[in-house]
Amino acid sequence: MIGVVNSSPLIYLGKLGLVNLLNELFDGVFTTRSVMNEVLDDTSPEFAILTDAFASWLNLSDVIISPLSTKLCEMGLHQGEVDVITLAFDMREKGPVVIIDDLAARDIGRTLGLYITGTIGIILRAVKNNMLSKTDAVVKLNYLVQETPFRISTKLYLQILEQLR
Repeated sequence: MIGVVNSSPLIYLGKLGLVNLLNELFDGVFTTRSVMNEVLDDTSPEFAILTDAFASWLNLSDVIISPLSTKLCEMGLHQGEVDVITLAFDMREKGPVVIIDDLAARDIGRTLGLYITGTIGIILRAVKNNMLSKTDAVVKLNYLVQETPFRISTKLYLQILEQLR
């Protein structure tokens, strides 16, 4: 199974020290130049870990401008989201998992028949695959919600905590 990852999951997993989970959970992880340009900010604390990911296991793919990408731009998605959804759609015969957090982008991806997950989905998948303990996942989730700009509804947050207990 392959993953196609957008910027926010890379950034947040980087902040949590969990970005390598992507490499462990998927046979291949792909992203685009627009995402790389967005996440490689040398002033961010996760810069080193993300630079290493791009140098070692994170695959860059070019996106061809298409009617789909043009339509996604017209719908107001950011360039990284447009490129990741377009790339995943072009790779759909391989059954990619799109790793993206933006709600509008997630809805559009699902409408296109793509399998969608996000930062929290990666954490939960790592717990399911015994790569991360439930206790560590709760600590990481709490940090994500309390110490970063990551947004999640209180209802969903409580559901996830219940699932991890």
